[in-house]
Amino acid sequence: MQAKDIMTTHVVSIGPAVGIRHAVAVMMQNKVSGLPVVDDGGRVCGMITEGDLLMRKEIRFPSRSIRASEIDLERYISSNGWCVADVMSQDVVVARPDSEVSDIAESLQAHRIKRLPIVEDGRLVGIVSRRDILALIIDAQTAPLPKEDESIRLAVRTRLRSDLGITPQKVQVTVKNGQVTLDGNVESELKQKAVRTLVESLGLGAYRDRLQITRLTGTEVG
Repeated sequence: MQAKDIMTTHVVSIGPAVGIRHAVAVMMQNKVSGLPVVDDGGRVCGMITEGDLLMRKEIRFPSRSIRASEIDLERYISSNGWCVADVMSQDVVVARPDSEVSDIAESLQAHRIKRLPIVEDGRLVGIVSRRDILALIIDAQTAPLPKEDESIRLAVRTRLRSDLGITPQKVQVTVKNGQVTLDGNVESELKQKAVRTLVESLGLGAYRDRLQITRLTGTEVG
């Protein structure tokens, strides 16, 4: 799935020369926590978010003095500047309409941001937010499960190997009348929990967990 499949195309944006108070009013009226900043040509030149505004002079007590370091001067400008250009973040992470949603999700996580502008030929054409991506969880279709015991057993064994690297020699899977039983050894409680998560994600319901925890010794590891 690509950005163009889930992005919001009617994007509320703002110009860099707009006053801060007006920008805040636009956020509140549209119930958004951030706005792309675009120039007269529709090109993204920044982002302004609620986080950028938490250090504003209207909120915090005025500092007595500032040192002449670049960081302190930048903070002073963002706290006291009157227009969006003084406060906005200029290093904007963007994506294209054909960017994979999985890649966008990774970017949001890596950069700790809530939304990502979608640009084409440098111009803003949409935006993808965390909420747009989370909606995919609700809409996701679960794959139909096999009904025959042997088919269920093969499905569980295949996923154990592909997802967790657990071979049939370590964990044995048996199925009787649709109920799954797991026997064998795993190295930790965490791996046992991962196995349980895998089985539950298949929608198999209750199952019998008879796995034993066998921690590796120093000689086995090395």
